[in-house]
Amino acid sequence: MGKNRTLYILTVLLLFLVILEFVIIILQRNQLKEPKEIRTTSDTIIKDLRYGDSFNTIPVVNADGNEAAFKYGEHNTVLFYLSPSCSSCGDAMRFVGRLQSIFGEDNLQVLLLWSDSMPVSLIEEYGIASENCFSINDNIAINTPTPTAYLLDSQGSIIYYNSDIKICMEKLYMQVVEEGLEEQLRINANRYLMEYFGIADFEKQQIVYFCMDGCPDCAAADDILENDDGKDKRSLYYLYTYNDTDPSHERDEYALLKLVYGVEWYPSFLVFQSEEEYRIIGEVPIETLLQEL
Repeated sequence: MGKNRTLYILTVLLLFLVILEFVIIILQRNQLKEPKEIRTTSDTIIKDLRYGDSFNTIPVVNADGNEAAFKYGEHNTVLFYLSPSCSSCGDAMRFVGRLQSIFGEDNLQVLLLWSDSMPVSLIEEYGIASENCFSINDNIAINTPTPTAYLLDSQGSIIYYNSDIKICMEKLYMQVVEEGLEEQLRINANRYLMEYFGIADFEKQQIVYFCMDGCPDCAAADDILENDDGKDKRSLYYLYTYNDTDPSHERDEYALLKLVYGVEWYPSFLVFQSEEEYRIIGEVPIETLLQEL
């Protein structure tokens, strides 16, 4: 009798523990699925958006101040979360045109969401389509720093996000490469760079020079190119690393072009032979650089 009672108690206890564990798992899943909302003393609701959460839960207005809804891309969507007072948000805004040109409108939708009023003058200055610009309606804020980049699916759910936009671009690039669009991105990038630098005359050699300030190999390459008797037969367009601090330097914002062309060494050279033909010169012995070019 004592053994049966002990067995009964153990069985009931085990069943209770199994049920308790099941309940905990359900609660944890619900917690992960439901965005957390925190109401501050100023009556601002802080939205804690995480993986799988949807931006459809955020009420927004368009550039005209009317209630609106996001239009997501069929394949890939990047949403930049910005604020008017954010000093580095201008870099993200300036980057939008380059990003859209390289990925193409058919492959990528770019949305911009401001935490407060949107800077209309900057939107016009950077040529950003106003229909892709929104600001948050009501007293709501998202619990991430600005700028933050979000990768969204076709329904507006978060696939990935990071306040380090360079890392987010790496994730986006890997997604597009998996879709077999690697060469198309390079073709788009070629067209973008030719237009950006005004490259049209191929009687001279046209070269985009991926360089890094303070790089000894770049300094050696500069010396060779500057003292070459045939330097008048080529045009060089310098593109510095994304974290270069000299405002007079043209930067590879968020290292996107480094990704697209597979640059792994500085200096590297993108040589345009025509509107359609190009080649990339990476790590070579510095004494053979002119021969490679």
